[in-house]
Amino acid sequence: MNYLKLLEILESDLNISNSKFETVKFFRKDITSVWVWFIILISYYKKTKVSPETILNTIPKEYASRVTIFKILDDAVKKKYFSKEIDINDKRKFIISPTNITIEEFEKWSLIFKGF
Repeated sequence: MNYLKLLEILESDLNISNSKFETVKFFRKDITSVWVWFIILISYYKKTKVSPETILNTIPKEYASRVTIFKILDDAVKKKYFSKEIDINDKRKFIISPTNITIEEFEKWSLIFKGF
């Protein structure tokens, strides 16, 4: 592995204000948003369902409050980066999943790491 090249790519990619991918820019604004983004994408690629409660139980309490996580989820749903659907097995719960734009932009953005 070329560690220097990886570090140079990561360094140049740190300036998220120049990101051509709006979803990537949105989720990389802070560590909690990144964590939420990763949890949702991991569940998508594993073909599993994830609820807000799952996210709350995954992210350590010292990183974010319940209110903060729900705000990230609500903002992402409003921007149509995530979809929120009622769980068919339990009508009291919601399932959160990435929308096509989030998946497409993540996959395009991740190509900068190709070869590592």
